[in-house]
Amino acid sequence: MRESGVLRPDADPDKLATGLMAALQGGYLLAETAHDVKPVEIALDMALDHVKSFLAVAPPSE
Repeated sequence: MRESGVLRPDADPDKLATGLMAALQGGYLLAETAHDVKPVEIALDMALDHVKSFLAVAPPSE
């Protein structure tokens, strides 16, 4: 994704993927324990916001 220009050059796709998977697995564990989906929703929202912060800025369309 970095090479195709979707992510900024300073983004580390491996770290972003690991963080996203950790949020998914951790959120799922908390949701299962609490019998409530809110923990996984919060964890994934935060992880996706972090990934989005590394998106490349698209050039303005003419």
